[in-house]
Amino acid sequence: MDMVMEPRLVFPTTAWRLDNNREISSDEMRVAIKRIHIEGTSFRQICQESNDNDDAIRQKITDIIIRRGKLHNPVTDTGGLLYGIVEEIGKDYKSDKNLKVGDEVICNTSLASIPIYISKITTIDRAYNQVDAEGYAIIYKPIPIVRKTQGLPVDLLLYTLNESGTLYSVSKAAEVQKNFLVVGNNLMLNLLFGHTIRKAAGPDAHIVNVIDKMTNTIIQSSKVDQLVKMTFNETHFVNILRPMEGIKSLKAEGFFDVTVNCADIPGAETLNILATREGGTVFFTNLINNYNIALYITETIARQLDIKCADGYLEKYDEFDLEIVKELAPYFEGATIEKRREKTDTFRTAMAPGGESLLVEDFISVSHAMALVMEEIMGVAKYDCNVLISGDTGVGKEKVANIIQKNSSRKMQPFVKINCASIPANLMESEFFGYEPGSFTGANTAGKKGYFEVADNGIVFLDEVGELPPEMQAKLLRVIQDGEFFRVGGTRPVKTNVRIISATNRDLEEFIENKTFRRDLYYRLNVFPVKVPSLSERREDIPPLVDHFVQKYGKKFGMTRGIDENAVEYLAHREWKGNIRELENVVQRLLINAKGENIAIIDVMRELHGQIFDKPLVDLPEQMNGEIERGLELEAMVHDFEKQIIRQACEKYGSTRKVAAAIGISQTQLVRKKKKYGIQ
Repeated sequence: MDMVMEPRLVFPTTAWRLDNNREISSDEMRVAIKRIHIEGTSFRQICQESNDNDDAIRQKITDIIIRRGKLHNPVTDTGGLLYGIVEEIGKDYKSDKNLKVGDEVICNTSLASIPIYISKITTIDRAYNQVDAEGYAIIYKPIPIVRKTQGLPVDLLLYTLNESGTLYSVSKAAEVQKNFLVVGNNLMLNLLFGHTIRKAAGPDAHIVNVIDKMTNTIIQSSKVDQLVKMTFNETHFVNILRPMEGIKSLKAEGFFDVTVNCADIPGAETLNILATREGGTVFFTNLINNYNIALYITETIARQLDIKCADGYLEKYDEFDLEIVKELAPYFEGATIEKRREKTDTFRTAMAPGGESLLVEDFISVSHAMALVMEEIMGVAKYDCNVLISGDTGVGKEKVANIIQKNSSRKMQPFVKINCASIPANLMESEFFGYEPGSFTGANTAGKKGYFEVADNGIVFLDEVGELPPEMQAKLLRVIQDGEFFRVGGTRPVKTNVRIISATNRDLEEFIENKTFRRDLYYRLNVFPVKVPSLSERREDIPPLVDHFVQKYGKKFGMTRGIDENAVEYLAHREWKGNIRELENVVQRLLINAKGENIAIIDVMRELHGQIFDKPLVDLPEQMNGEIERGLELEAMVHDFEKQIIRQACEKYGSTRKVAAAIGISQTQLVRKKKKYGIQ
């Protein structure tokens, strides 16, 4: 589609950036935005990242739209809905709603899919995860549009339509079942689904309401209290991230015909699965939950369940939702939101299974890919099992290990880090397990404790574990299996109790096939795998990482130098084969070598590409002095310099593969730039 700017030839929903230009095509419609509903997980993450400050929340929402041309939160990978007034309709735009300019409408598709522009955000409505805003949206077919029904509150309309078909699907299931469980961290959403179930199932149905006891807010009024009593037979407050505890308090193992998970918290899947009877149905109302985990749990408990994820839009869903809003609106009118307790950030400070907040110091990420890694860390940090972290060189595997250690039950115990590649093979056994006095020439007369003895009751981090020689693999396997080892020269076993976190940038399964790594050791280390994506898989993390390194090393070097936006953008599109470590080193050099007050794109290009030429590049400021005097704009000079680089690199290296590798871009990017500059 023409609106997709980056990357080209992908669907708008998956695109990183859309064209939100105000002008519409003949088959499009422009809607003046009045109110935006932000998906619950996204709204909570934005509020927490902003320390619940109104101005910061406004800025964060605006920044997402400026960067992406749509409201598509890169952390949660979710959007929202909008309400507005039809402003202009293209002559070829067709709709069965017979729309005209001035009509009040709700765009019933995710804002991750359509171009929008926001000029101003006024009111922030925390009860409904919504904001009043000024701006516009570009609507194209076949995006579903719902006419606003007069007399119905916009806030509740948006809130309900956001659940779209899931409400309808739950209603159909409730027509033939009798025992229901609704689990969530928002009473309003639980009431929405509870009321839908009660309406379909009738007065004889048994409906249990479970609210996470860590929930941030509770909606309150006498009418809401009345609705709760009319809807639910029981209400319980439990820690939904402690499912065994929740099941025990409910006395509900394998009891319910239908369970609905409304909780937008990663890790909330288990309670619903355990509570559902053989052959029952589990509904997940949002996409933040891990469906793979849900399936694994069903296998573990050997129970056949029908697991359904959030339904999207189908014809007639809106009519069903509008009817629900009519019925519920009187109960929510005038209700207030009671602040219960602050809830920690699922992604940055993360909620651990025990209800404590995860310590995630100096962790810089906004990408969905790393949010998933953080979710995995949330699940494993508190459990005393071995973890194998894999990923390319420089992606931050040690950082992940640090996070796990700081949030483990052994966090107050020793944390011993071992680089397996840096220890000579002939010294490895004595370094790992220590030695007895006089066991070899030059040995300490008092003997020495090894890493595993020092780390007793704590954690050992084996970095580059794939470099262990075969004989050490066998000895390490025994330590894991038996919990004991022998010092070099010793005859008495030494007991040890350690948790092992390993890391590797190698393909250990390939090593196993080549007989260079033991299969049995691999399975002992790989109890819980964590794969850290490369920077090329999470490019949205590059700008905040650059800003972080500029501040970090600016302070270290005693500099006040910043970095221009264009320079950051250029860095974000480069292929970083050395990942974060390479990026960090480049930023340090840029701070030292930059010519002006801020790091400019010229500085970046000189740093990254100056070395590809047979002779040094001429000093750019002098070279372009004449152009500057003639009033040539910076962008034009940059384009001219880039063209020069690509032409010289092509002359030097020939093939597109070699040229792309030399200047640090992909072959696809190179081909596109050669075409742009007319380079053969």
